[in-house]
Parts: sequence; structure tokens; C-alpha cells
Amino acid sequence: MPRENLTDNRLKALKPAAPGQRYVIMDAQVPAMGVRVTDKAPANGSKLKAGQVSFIYIARFGGAAQPARRTLGEYDVMSLDAARTKARQWAALIDRGIDPKVLAEDERQAAARAAAESRDRSFETILDRFIKARRRDRVRKVDEDERDFNRECLPKWKGRDVAGITMADIIEVVEGIAARGKQRQALNLAQKIGTFFNWCADGDVIEDSPYRPKRVTTDIGKKDMRSRVLSDEELRVFWSATDGTAEGIGNVYSAVYRLLLLTGQRLNDIAEASWSEIDMAKRVLVIPAARFKSDRDHVVPLTDDAVAIIEKLPRFKKCDWMCSLDGAAPATIGHKVKQRLDAAMLSKLKEQDPEATLPAWVNHDLRRTARTRLSRLKVLPDVAEMVIGHVLPKIVRNYVPDPFAYIDDKRDALARWEGSLAEIVGQPKASNVIPMAGRAAP
Repeated sequence: MPRENLTDNRLKALKPAAPGQRYVIMDAQVPAMGVRVTDKAPANGSKLKAGQVSFIYIARFGGAAQPARRTLGEYDVMSLDAARTKARQWAALIDRGIDPKVLAEDERQAAARAAAESRDRSFETILDRFIKARRRDRVRKVDEDERDFNRECLPKWKGRDVAGITMADIIEVVEGIAARGKQRQALNLAQKIGTFFNWCADGDVIEDSPYRPKRVTTDIGKKDMRSRVLSDEELRVFWSATDGTAEGIGNVYSAVYRLLLLTGQRLNDIAEASWSEIDMAKRVLVIPAARFKSDRDHVVPLTDDAVAIIEKLPRFKKCDWMCSLDGAAPATIGHKVKQRLDAAMLSKLKEQDPEATLPAWVNHDLRRTARTRLSRLKVLPDVAEMVIGHVLPKIVRNYVPDPFAYIDDKRDALARWEGSLAEIVGQPKASNVIPMAGRAAP
């Protein structure tokens, strides 16, 4: 086979082979490399004068007894310089006993595996695994966490490999929330994102979590401790607005809100309570450990007003939810419901003072209000803490393992608060009962 110092000009001037024939010219610069010219038109649409021109390499591949010819690439798609570089790489591999074709296949399979792993590590896939794991472990507020991730993170991170998500990506999400005036919500979500990435790292999905809490506090700020409690006047308009007649705040929502204030419990501890957790004979609500923040059963004494409110709640067939609008799910006290309550309260304040305003408050402030009022009523601190379900100091907790411990003290504390509230709202206790219409279960 002839050998020449191949150049681009020479390759472009090559003539096609005779019909049914082909010819080879070896390169003078790189041993074992050459070009093969056929009589066929270039498959790549090239306007070369010659037919199909391919770079070839001739060697004993994989220790074979006879040399073989393999194609490096097609000219006009692969440049001459690129062909020489690839030929030299092949020569080095062959010298080491490596077949370039076998190596290329191994690399292709490795790339396919990496792509599959990347798809398996897509944010939405790992998020689904994370949420399922938290449901399995009965983590509180897992539904809320799922909604937050789906609303704030999924639109930005869908399809991305979790290993490629950086702290800058996290900051972009939380800064967007803070820019809407929701700093506390941004900080809460940042903590949830940190938990997610720690879970990924613990499960060897990623090597290390990208989440850096100090970066969040630097860019977003620190979470302020809330101290908001409702005043007597605010309690009066709150009680009036939750009588079941305000627009958009029906009987069930009103019942949830009044029970929150009367018992000092967390929102979902009341809103997601079930009839099976109510013991009317003992007049208690027993929140099971699976549903309670401190992972232990929590007993809430029910005062006369609380019992009266519960007894008037609608009952549905095959529904164990205590506070349900339709018998299919527990009532959800969302942002719109809270806005309606705020509007109703402000309206009642303006009846007395057209210039009145209602300072911002959140549902959890009802719990803080109840706890503060218990202190004003001279309830012992440990008893007040047990009423609202706070974890007591370890030394005290070790001697109070029974959830029914101090039940009489807790009942007395809530009875004092019930009486004080009745005086504040200026209504006899009997009027605390909310008239409710519902279908009675057979």
C-alpha cells in the first residue's frame, strides 16, 4: 500500500475508486494509519471529489494473530489532526494489550450506567423516596413538607441530579420566598431542605450535604422568637367571629379554632383528631404518640365548653375524623380560612372603632395565649407545661411516665382558663356552645 504525507489538500483532491473498487493510502506520519477511498458517494453529504473517504487503522487488536483494519472515522466529519490523535491513542492502548474497541464499549456502558444513576438521583425521584420514608416513620407534618417541596423546590430542581444541587441553588429558592415577605417561611423551608440533604448523605445517595445553615442566616437572617398573645379585646372579637355565622368560617372551622384556644394544643393535634381518640366517659382527648410532637401519648382534659363543642360536631358514616367538612378528610385550616377569620375579627373591631386595626397573628399564637393566661391564673409552671404538651425537664419527665399523671391538676388549670375566657368574652358559659348541623351516623 502506498504511503504519503497526507494533507487536507491531498485528501480533498483524491479521486473516487473505480466502480466496484477501493484503494488505500497509508499516512507517512502515523504508522498503521491511512485513508480508504471507495466508489460510493460520501455518506455524510460531503462535496469531496473522491467517494467515501474513511480514516483507518491496521493492527493486531487484542493480541490477534492476524492484523485487522478498523475505521477511525469519516473524513470531513473527523479532521486529519483528530484522526492522527486517535490513531496515536490506539497505538498506546495496543502497546498495553488493550483493545480500543473493548475499552470504548466499557466506557459506553459506564456512561450508560452513570446516566441511569443520574436519572435515579433526579430530585423528584429522591424526594419521593424521602417523603415515603418519612411517612413510614410517621414523621409529623410530612404532608405539609411534601406540599412545601412540591411548591417551592420541584419547579426549579425537577430533572436535576441531587448530587449537582448546590448551596447557591438552595439560597435561590429560600431568597425567593423571603422576597415575598415570608422570611419565617423561608427559614422553615431551609431547615427542611437541610433535613432532606442530610437524609440523602446518610443514605449514600450523595457524598455530602450541600446545605450550610450559616449561609442561610447570613443571607436571610435569623428566626425571630414570637411573643404575640391576643389581648382581651382581640379574644372578644375572636370568640364572636367563631360563632359559626361568619362568612367562610363555618361550624367546623369555628369549632377547631375555639378548641385551640380552650385547650392550648397545636393546630393539627385538634384539626386531625379522631373520634376514637375521644373518651367522653373520662372527658379526655388522648393524642397518640404517632401524632404527637414529643413521640408520646398526650392526654388533654376536656372542659364543659370543650365537650359541648365536640358533641355538636357533625358525624359521618365510616369517618373517624372528629373535625371533618365532608366525611372524607379532616378539616384543613389553610391560609384562606385564616384570612376570613382575620377579616371577620377586624370587621367586629371596626364596629366599635372605624379606625381600628388588627395586628398580624398566626394560629400558634392561640396556644401561646392560652399558656400565658394559665400563668396569670397562678397555675404552676410544670402543670401549665404539661397542659400544652411541652416536654418537661428530664428529671421531672422520668418521674411522670404516665400520660394520665396530674390529670386532675391539668383539668383544674383548663377549667380556670375556661372561666376566665368566659368572663373576657362577656358571655355565660352556656353560650359557648356552637350550634352545629350535621348528619348523625346511624
